[in-house]
Amino acid sequence: MESKKLTLMRDRTKGTEEFRKASDIVTRELIDQIPEDLKAKNDIVLAVILRSAIAFLPAALKTFPSAKISILGLKRDEKTAIAFWYYENIPPLSANTTVIILDPMLATGGSAVKAVEKLTEKGAEPTNIHFIGVIAAPEGLNALTAMIPKENVILGALDEKLDTAKFIVPGLGDYGNRYFGYKS
Repeated sequence: MESKKLTLMRDRTKGTEEFRKASDIVTRELIDQIPEDLKAKNDIVLAVILRSAIAFLPAALKTFPSAKISILGLKRDEKTAIAFWYYENIPPLSANTTVIILDPMLATGGSAVKAVEKLTEKGAEPTNIHFIGVIAAPEGLNALTAMIPKENVILGALDEKLDTAKFIVPGLGDYGNRYFGYKS
């Protein structure tokens, strides 16, 4: 789905306002790809991986206005590229709960894998866990689909690879920094 707005998001000369506007449209387009049978379910939990996945909430809540929201505080250590937990707030889950993990970037898959592990530990069934992301690297997609069905993953783009620092190539820069107006 390499839309014009996703192409704009890749342009690192664009400012915060342009990035946010494009992000809002892209996340809406991705949420719209959720299958109708999934939209009809009642027991939905939106699992937001902090901080950049906050960008998905307006679009996700339009589709799932009564969904519970799970907050997953995972941060990637920039030296090791390994995600670590710093916060979690997860509502009660069961094997019947449909969980939709929201995270714009899927690089190594470390945060997504840790999220799936935590959600299944709390009672979710892996076949009922879905993932929506803007951009992924093949390495991250492979790590995630070793844990949940590939058909449960919606992506805006699958990029070429990870570089030696484990960043997505070509990518679009630090999504959270760009969305929240921080200098990268």
